Amino acid sequence: MNKPDFIVIGASKCGTSTLRTYLAQHPDILMITKEVQFFSCDDIYELGLDWYESLFRTKDSRKIKGEISNLYTMKEVYPNSVTRLFKYAPSVKLIYCVRAPMSRIQSYWLEKRAHGGEEVHYDFNMAVKVNRDCLVDSTNYLQQINAYKEVFPDNQIHVIFFKDFIENPEEVMRQCFLFLGVNKDISLNSDSNSSNLHLGKTDGRLVPRSFLSKLRQYKIFRATVKFIPEVIRNYFKERVFFKKNIGKPVWKSETKEWVANVLKADLAEFLSQYEKPQDFWDFES
Repeated sequence: MNKPDFIVIGASKCGTSTLRTYLAQHPDILMITKEVQFFSCDDIYELGLDWYESLFRTKDSRKIKGEISNLYTMKEVYPNSVTRLFKYAPSVKLIYCVRAPMSRIQSYWLEKRAHGGEEVHYDFNMAVKVNRDCLVDSTNYLQQINAYKEVFPDNQIHVIFFKDFIENPEEVMRQCFLFLGVNKDISLNSDSNSSNLHLGKTDGRLVPRSFLSKLRQYKIFRATVKFIPEVIRNYFKERVFFKKNIGKPVWKSETKEWVANVLKADLAEFLSQYEKPQDFWDFES
């Protein structure tokens, strides 16, 4: 069969890159190597189901196949994901990775900035509100997973907590393999331990400087750049317009308080549903 048996639906910056590496080590699991985002993005969805299934068409005899697409749990940005996915594969198993909300928002903002574009505002505290759907609403794990629980039964949904993943990756993967119905007693590669649980890290990657983001707001600047030879653009990119990211952005107290007011009640219910203590995540640090 050329359909996926399971899909990791997000969330981005919650350990999904490392999870893909671990899953791919299992002799019974075939992982698609890229994030397809098929059910989220309209332009990709228009390629059709035959195209999507071709990604899983292989002579490989492994027992189950899966993919990771983190946009599947951003319902405010991509409202059709759940409906499309359920219509196509109502029996598929779903894995959802979550992380302390404040850390996840910081890391996801950095990830978007590290792509070099202007998908999120260049000022972190401004972005938290201006890009609320992308940064804050996608961190409301209760709302995101409830959209799936409306159509998928609980026994098809498995939640992985980033903190547990860091502290005991072997046990987390055993439970994950058990959920997927494959041998749970597979030893992880010695190079894939908790110290590597940051394969999607943004430290050291180039991000646009704030003045470049401001310049990009002007049509005349964007039009002029197109006529500059690429070799010259790259020279100034590396020396003037971009910088290496070091560390995480700093929260303003009022921004942090606003996020806590938006998320705290829902995430308290989420923690309760998955039998975690209410102080499992710290909204202050």
